[in-house]
Amino acid sequence: MQNLALIATGATVLVSMPAVRGHGFIVEPAAQWFKGYPDNGWGSTVDNEIWGTYDFTKYGYGPNGTLGFFKDTFPTKGYDSLGQFIAKNQELYSSDIDPDCGWTIYKDSARSELPEAQLEYTGFTHPGPCEIWCDDTKLLFDYDCWTKYPAIPAKIPYDKSKCADANRLTIYWIGIHGVPWQIYTDCVWLKGGSGRGEPPSAVGPGASTVAAGSGSSSTPTPTSTSPATTAPSTATKDKPASKETASEASMMPPQQLPPRQSLRRRRQPQSLQRLAHRQPMRNALAVDRV
Repeated sequence: MQNLALIATGATVLVSMPAVRGHGFIVEPAAQWFKGYPDNGWGSTVDNEIWGTYDFTKYGYGPNGTLGFFKDTFPTKGYDSLGQFIAKNQELYSSDIDPDCGWTIYKDSARSELPEAQLEYTGFTHPGPCEIWCDDTKLLFDYDCWTKYPAIPAKIPYDKSKCADANRLTIYWIGIHGVPWQIYTDCVWLKGGSGRGEPPSAVGPGASTVAAGSGSSSTPTPTSTSPATTAPSTATKDKPASKETASEASMMPPQQLPPRQSLRRRRQPQSLQRLAHRQPMRNALAVDRV
């Protein structure tokens, strides 16, 4: 009975989880989120042919070819930072996205402490460059953070002293595996800082153009501050599926059945009674296959 309830409840949670499009967000220090809980979807995109199509005979095919092309081309385009490339060329997923900070939001009453030695990211699950800043100080840049920080979650060593008295930490990451390129930008406001502040001076304000076909989603009521893999807390309160109720009925003790059913059950041979006792397990397996 308890196992069956767990199966049904698990199915309800899976159905109720918010849809996600993508694949990474800052964990430590903790950010604040537009939806009230972390979102690992991209917030904007950049045209994968912004520099034209690349020579497949030189770079090869797939994400590794794209990465090689990016590494050769990016330094020749005059950008001061990866963040600036993103800010100038991005198209927002929807008008709900902050042009400078993606799905993360400024909340002065919920500032975070910096970790001592390493930042934590859920994972760089695609090839592509990343860059991290504390205000105007660049902490790191790499052309392929998927290779540089392969762990899940990713542990990113950094020099905390470079963030002394900083107001905001900002991380930029581009997933170059798809069409178009996916942009993940997170901001975390730090304890000891004041006000919203500005993007890094080498980045500048982000473009606010919304991609064609996108729009503003309705603002949800914040329900949880747990990781994106967890649904809002109300999801687990949904009633179990109706199949659980049917299974519970099949396991009612004889005295709760109508008189004729109760009588027939008492007259069953022992072999059939043993078979009846196995029926709850069959019901549980049936639910598990749904």
